[in-house]
Amino acid sequence: MAINLKTDPISKSFYQYLWPALTGMVIKSLFIMGDAFFIGMGVGPDGLGAIALIIPPFSIFTAIAMMVGIGGAAKMSIEIGKGNTESSQTWFSQSMLLTTILSTIAVVIAMIWLEELIAFMGASGNMAQLAHDYLIVLLPFFVVYSLAWVLSCFVRNDANPKLATYAMSIGAVTNLVLDYIFILEMGMGMEGAAWATAISQVMIALILVSHFSRKKGSLELSLKGIGLNKTKEILSIGTPTFFIEITSAMTIVLFNYVLLTQFGESHIIAYGLTTNVGVLALFVMVGIAQACQPIISFNHGANRPERINDILKLGLKAAIGSGTVFLVIVWMFAPTIAGAYLGSNNELIPLASTAVSFFFLGVPLMGFNMVVANLFQAIAKPQQATFISLSRGFVFIALGVLLLPKLFPQDGIWASIVFAEAVTAAISLSMLLTYRRRSIDPGNLAVHTS
Repeated sequence: MAINLKTDPISKSFYQYLWPALTGMVIKSLFIMGDAFFIGMGVGPDGLGAIALIIPPFSIFTAIAMMVGIGGAAKMSIEIGKGNTESSQTWFSQSMLLTTILSTIAVVIAMIWLEELIAFMGASGNMAQLAHDYLIVLLPFFVVYSLAWVLSCFVRNDANPKLATYAMSIGAVTNLVLDYIFILEMGMGMEGAAWATAISQVMIALILVSHFSRKKGSLELSLKGIGLNKTKEILSIGTPTFFIEITSAMTIVLFNYVLLTQFGESHIIAYGLTTNVGVLALFVMVGIAQACQPIISFNHGANRPERINDILKLGLKAAIGSGTVFLVIVWMFAPTIAGAYLGSNNELIPLASTAVSFFFLGVPLMGFNMVVANLFQAIAKPQQATFISLSRGFVFIALGVLLLPKLFPQDGIWASIVFAEAVTAAISLSMLLTYRRRSIDPGNLAVHTS
């Protein structure tokens, strides 16, 4: 069914984008969790610890891809909303070129200084070796991973959100099947996990490229519009997303350092499990934000603030509601979830259960913050979006990590994330109310704020 952002009811457009985006993100999170499950089964708890330690470099490539992909795709949607459809190809071609350049530079730097990178993340001994085994295989494929991310953003905004979902789904299934074969059947350990992820990323990219051969949208896989003169505009809109990922990586490095120096490797393993379980909730929020973005950007370009308000309300309801469901489920089954990764008799289950329970306390607030940040990003107000992203992603988490363990020695370290989301939510609410006062006509205010 064709998507018409100009005339379709907002709820119809939202669900047309939501279900593919949500399905894709959920599936992606499940294969990350599946990775951790097979690594825990085939490599052991040290493998889970190594995964926690190598998330930061992974986040850097995700940050580059999301910055360019979301920035370029949002700008394309804004221009289409204004009626400037002929510029779409330029935004796409330049985003792909920019991603290729940035990700290649990052890969080369990481390969040259791999040992130093692993040491910087706090890894030592067996965990350092496992992290090395994983990254040495996967790093060269990060260029493909980054390009696939950007492709998915543009394919989704080129009125084909379902293909992005199919690509993610098939890639996820491929990853899990290969995890089982490489890790459990062939005993390849962390190298097997890396090869499974690499092959699945190539699969995702190839499926997304079919969008252009089938001519389902207006974009072409060509050199038309190639260049770098749109770089500043792409990066300005995409910067908040970059900060979300980079600050997430910085937060993990900080967590790893504090946990290793003040608590021990058992806390690193508990944290690794928490991040892998929490990725499901995080990606659901990303999916909801992705569903809102093209609709908000189009209507911002078309100067339709009342439709932006409607999609914002739908997005907030979906994010806060799903976050609350996650919270209830995890609090009911935290020991069972921890046992699935660590083994039912593992002595780390109580610690991991506490860590994951505290993390999910902040998930409803996380949803609120991410949807509000996405609003500002989608309407080309990157400063506000960046401020929210930095606040929830690093500033208040760092404050919590440094202060809360002193006040609450037992659980203060785990409470730092919900502390950061709560303080940021107060800031986000203030910024949202200010935006609505400025964007909605006084005569319509009573209708749209009810």
